[in-house]
This record gives sequence, C-alpha cells and structure tokens, in this order.
Amino acid sequence: MDAALPAEEKNVSLAIGIFMAAVIAASTVLHHLFPQVLSVPPNDGVNFSGYLQMFLLDLVPIGIGAVCFYHALGKYGRYGAMMFLGGSFFFTGLAENVWVLLGRYHLISAFSSQLKDVSGTYYFTRGFFWWGEIPAVICLSWFFIAYACVHIADVLLPRLSIWVKAALGGFLALSLDLWLDPVQVHPYWQSWKWISNESIKLFSIPLSNFAGWFLVIGLFAVAFDRLPRITARWGVRKGSGLFFLLLIALKAAVLTLLMVYGVIAMKYVVPPVNFTLWGV
Repeated sequence: MDAALPAEEKNVSLAIGIFMAAVIAASTVLHHLFPQVLSVPPNDGVNFSGYLQMFLLDLVPIGIGAVCFYHALGKYGRYGAMMFLGGSFFFTGLAENVWVLLGRYHLISAFSSQLKDVSGTYYFTRGFFWWGEIPAVICLSWFFIAYACVHIADVLLPRLSIWVKAALGGFLALSLDLWLDPVQVHPYWQSWKWISNESIKLFSIPLSNFAGWFLVIGLFAVAFDRLPRITARWGVRKGSGLFFLLLIALKAAVLTLLMVYGVIAMKYVVPPVNFTLWGV
C-alpha cells in the first residue's frame, strides 16, 4: 500500500508525524520540567500522579488508539489515517488549550461583562505526555472516540448524507461522555478539575462540555468527508493545508457559539442549576 502512495501524500504524512512528535516532546518537557512557564497548577491530593503511574496509565489509551489507527490504515490508507489522527490532535487540542489557558489567565471576562465572575474554566491534572497544556492521551482519546463513532455511523447509515452520519457520530460520542466525564472528575480520580461556575450543569459537568463533544465530533466528521474533494481540486499539499484551515474556522465558530451561550446563560439563568441523577 505504502509503495503505491503518491510522493506528496507520503511527504504530508511524514510531516504530520514529525510535527506531532515534536509538539508532544516539547510540551512534555515544558510541562514537567518548567511548570512555571505556563503556570501549571500543582497536583496536590491527586491520586496516581507519579511519573511511573502516569506513564503506565497513558499506555492504555495509546493501545486503543493504535488499534483504531491500524483500522484506519486499512480503510483510508496511510495519508487518510494520518490526516484523521493529525486533524483530531490539531482540532481538539486547539480547542482544549484555548479553553484551559483562557481560564488560567482570567481572560474569559474580556468577552463580556456577564463573564466577569468566571475565575477559570478547567485544567488537567495528570498525564505523562502532553500536547500544550492538554495530556496527549486526551487528544488521542478524541481521535479513537471520533473514529469509532463516525465509523459506526457509517456502517449503520451507509446511504444517508454525511450530515446525518456526522450527527449520529456526535450523538454516540455524547452518549459515551455522559457517563465517562462524571467518573473522570470524581474526587478519587480527578483527571481534570472544573473551576467554571457556568449557570447550567448536568451531572455537575458544565453543559457546554457536552455540547462541545457533539459539535466537535460531528463537524470533524463533515470536514474529513470533504478532504478528498479538497485535495482533488487543490492538490495534496495545498489541500491538506486548506483542510487544517477549515478546522481552525470550524473551531472558531464552535468557541464563539459556546461563548455566546455562556454569556446568555450567565445573564438569565440565576441562580445556577445542576441537573443530577441520584446525587451524581
């Protein structure tokens, strides 16, 4: 398969792999050895936060991601698989880093006076490998969840439009997140900590988090579906760049939408509400 791969596809795939490795290496060193640069919060009271423990925990999603990547190689080829993997890291990693750093440096209030009381958003507590201020396995988890959910939607609804399949994939991912996130933020586990005082929460998780899952997975599926047409028109190298620019535009739209929602909710939903089930 690789022998027949066009040179431009090989070069783009290699460039994505090198870029990902470089960002992860630099971010990991920066986070662990120079935490003061990005004001990394301490891990006081967080279980399983020793270096060996974090490394071993990272191996689990790495293994799952490897299985999904192997499947993607068979379905899309090396170029398609690398674009799905690299696009997932870029798309979700950009969003998560923006939200974390906006909150960490108290920049949320710059968007509206309604957000002046928002002291932060959230931050991740543990991870051996990092992508900016996001554990690399979080981005990898977005990859294999997006890949699995979109693939399942494609198998179940092969004849329907990409918009319908993307919506189903986003819904499947959202359904998974509804039970996954409350477990991850349990005091015993504390994979990340919420600081946000959003007005509407579900299972003690900000509603925007679940909306983000649906939108990010669904929109990424639509963008990836457009990739062959983009590269057919503009060529592999330029088309790949346009694909990542499309992801930036979609991400800006999602962040703007969630920011507008936050302003409206903070203004009109008073006092805040938390929809729970049996105290969860």
